[in-house]
Amino acid sequence: MSPRFRSLRLRLLLPLVMVSMIAAVVVAWASYRSGDRLSREQIETRYQSIEATLRGAPFPLTQSITQSLSDLTNTELITIGKRGNVINASIPVTDNRWTLPLDSAHPSKFQTVTMGSEVFLYRLFSRQGPAAGNDGVDRIAVLFSYNDLHRDKVRAAAFPLATGFSTILLLSSVTFWITHRLTNRLSYLQRQVNQIAEGHFDTEIPTDPIDELGLLGASVQRMSDQLAQMWQQLTRTQGEKLLHQLASGLAHQLRNSLTGARMAIELHQRSCSDCQDSTLQVAIDQIEQTEDYVRQLTLVAAGKQDEDRPERLSDCIQHLQNSINPIAKHRHVPLQWSLAEDLDKVMIGDGPSYSAAVSNLILNAIEVGSEVRVRVEKLQEQGCQIVISDTGPGPPEHLADEIFEPFVTSKPEGLGLGLPLVRRTAQRHGGSVKWDRHDGRTRFTMTIQTSTTPPTPSANKPS
Repeated sequence: MSPRFRSLRLRLLLPLVMVSMIAAVVVAWASYRSGDRLSREQIETRYQSIEATLRGAPFPLTQSITQSLSDLTNTELITIGKRGNVINASIPVTDNRWTLPLDSAHPSKFQTVTMGSEVFLYRLFSRQGPAAGNDGVDRIAVLFSYNDLHRDKVRAAAFPLATGFSTILLLSSVTFWITHRLTNRLSYLQRQVNQIAEGHFDTEIPTDPIDELGLLGASVQRMSDQLAQMWQQLTRTQGEKLLHQLASGLAHQLRNSLTGARMAIELHQRSCSDCQDSTLQVAIDQIEQTEDYVRQLTLVAAGKQDEDRPERLSDCIQHLQNSINPIAKHRHVPLQWSLAEDLDKVMIGDGPSYSAAVSNLILNAIEVGSEVRVRVEKLQEQGCQIVISDTGPGPPEHLADEIFEPFVTSKPEGLGLGLPLVRRTAQRHGGSVKWDRHDGRTRFTMTIQTSTTPPTPSANKPS
């Protein structure tokens, strides 16, 4: 079958046109039959009037009178004698002998008579009255014109036919316009669905106006949104699997390297017992922090989670200051700390993972910014928030919504594992992490849930 006959437009339009045409023909035929019946009734009425007038007419039926009566009644009249001879006729008669049946009890109706005009014999009746026989007329034949009969039938059928076909034309035009709009919307919806099928889940589906197609578009849009979420979840799951594999191999190599580096520094520190250089202790602290970070990678690779090691928030901040301040000083990047009061009363659910996450955010800021600010705030209902801002340009626009996903990075040498672990740590502590631009600065805000505990004399105060 040709593609055009599979079109919805034709599937809707053709049945409507066919049904309308059939209905118009049926109505026209019924009107034609009705016109035929009415025409016969009118002929019968006219005949009854003619018969009543002429059967007992007291005047003789001469040729002139017969012609005048024919013109008045719009019929053809033929007077016939007792021997069947034609006496007078309103139409030319080529034969003086009347050859049709003369039995008035059983008159011949609708018999064609070819006498120079297309007429038909309707009926014969006998002449009666005082003038009967004086003019030699015994019977009178009444004939009607075929054209009159046909014209009445055509008139009866013409109006329904004209009305029907004009209605068909109007309905076809309106239906074509409606189906044209409908098929255009369906075609556009089909193209959009094909875009979704090709993986473009951000395709916008039209939902207006609110009708069946609009509701279908809304359903397709919901399907597209769900597919996008499922695709993201699948991508994230695959990334996590790859992260587990990569973290397992990377952690094994780093653990061996860090163990050797720590042993070398500790041996050097022991051999230099009189050395007061604090940088060795900073290096050892950095190695310990890196070892803890490697341990987290190992647990991630195994699909496990490290046991919580609660610490005071003040101790975590003190540890971060001791380890990060020398790095910022070495890079000549001013690092400003703004700390809330009574941080020694705030407990972190897992201090090492929190310190590693915050350290990652601050080190990233030091790499890209010329000046870094760190602000630690206490929130209501046992929570704390740390805000790290820098003067750097921030993440690229095309990565702005994906920087917390695994393996998403703008650094040529980066693996894209730091920020996902930051988000994992925030979620582990019942919080979240986000970033934005404010006053020309890039801000990372990490919020977590905390608990409180009374301070002890041995608690370290943040500097």
